[in-house]
Amino acid sequence: MMTLQVAPQVAQSYAATKNAQYSNTQSAVRTIAQRWKETYDNLSDYNKLVVDLTLEQAKAEFRRRNPNLKKFKQMALAEAKEAMMAQLNIDGTMQRQLDIFWVLKLLSDFLETMVVPIQVYRPDPTKDEFLAWDGQHTLVLLWLIATHITEENPEDLIIPVNIYKSSLKAQMRSTFISLNSKQGKKQLEAIDLWQQMVCGVRIDGATDPYWVEIELKQQHLEKMGLFVTAAKFNDQNMPGAISRLKEVKDLSADAVKNLAVYLALATKLQRPVAEKEMVIMAHFFDRCEADKISVDNAYIAEVVAVVDRHWNTEMHASGKFWISASNAYHNWHTESNKALKKAGFTVPTPRFSSEPIHGFPYLIAQLRKSMTQPVPNSDSNTPFWPLAEDLK
Repeated sequence: MMTLQVAPQVAQSYAATKNAQYSNTQSAVRTIAQRWKETYDNLSDYNKLVVDLTLEQAKAEFRRRNPNLKKFKQMALAEAKEAMMAQLNIDGTMQRQLDIFWVLKLLSDFLETMVVPIQVYRPDPTKDEFLAWDGQHTLVLLWLIATHITEENPEDLIIPVNIYKSSLKAQMRSTFISLNSKQGKKQLEAIDLWQQMVCGVRIDGATDPYWVEIELKQQHLEKMGLFVTAAKFNDQNMPGAISRLKEVKDLSADAVKNLAVYLALATKLQRPVAEKEMVIMAHFFDRCEADKISVDNAYIAEVVAVVDRHWNTEMHASGKFWISASNAYHNWHTESNKALKKAGFTVPTPRFSSEPIHGFPYLIAQLRKSMTQPVPNSDSNTPFWPLAEDLK
């Protein structure tokens, strides 16, 4: 039987770096220029080229739409509290990662009435320095106009802000999520919401039960050297990467804990978690919980051993597991329709689906044959069940 082993340190390094973003108990302060540069520098060479070209196109379109705008102060921005642009930094723990392409779209489509005052707070009430907790993309847009259109020093320019009390950070974060989940705003993605909730608990002391549960799930993933991400971060192919969040969000914290142990063992933290792998194994541990099967590290290690022995843990879309499941399905379909065919009836065309509806019965049947411990029932809404000769 496979034994549970600590993940190799070298494989954990990238995941540990990614997960460190949640470990700070203070706000991650970035100037506007720093926020732009760190986001730009994280892009692939191809995307950097696309940004450079798109920026030039956006500037040209801005000038076409606003031919008389030569100075920043000519813009008729909303009236609110005034602040010098240089007084504003960005709170990286309360703002999602900057989407450069969204900023460039705003630049191309610019209208003065689209500029809503930046939502800020004073981290130190004794100083006239502000951290932006909402309006990051608008703030960077104004910075681009100053630096690339009117070519002025941002330190000399005034922008509108709404100032909130620094003691209300937990409320600000909740409001940020609400505001950026509505039409007309750059929508928060699943990864953005995940990061907000984890930081909300760890930094703001938020006590919302759902947020607390998400933070607990984050702990389970961190412990096993895994990290959540998305394609926009350009690291979904790194070891330990989980780029499909739906299952992690839907499972209980205990099921996520078991799933994390499985994924760390199955991937050996040498590859990312495949989407199909996440879907079917998350379903497996959910069914274990539903059927009240006791799951510990020894149980998980035996599951990994069976999956490794039969399919080399290859559960990606074109891996051995799905090839074997498809073969088993077609053999079952042929056998179960022999009588119909013999009687002259038209036999329906076999339609195998690389989803739990067909993959799960095959997985459960093989585990039942190979494991010494209980296995949950299949809840798949299909008559498919593998023939004995298709189980190894």
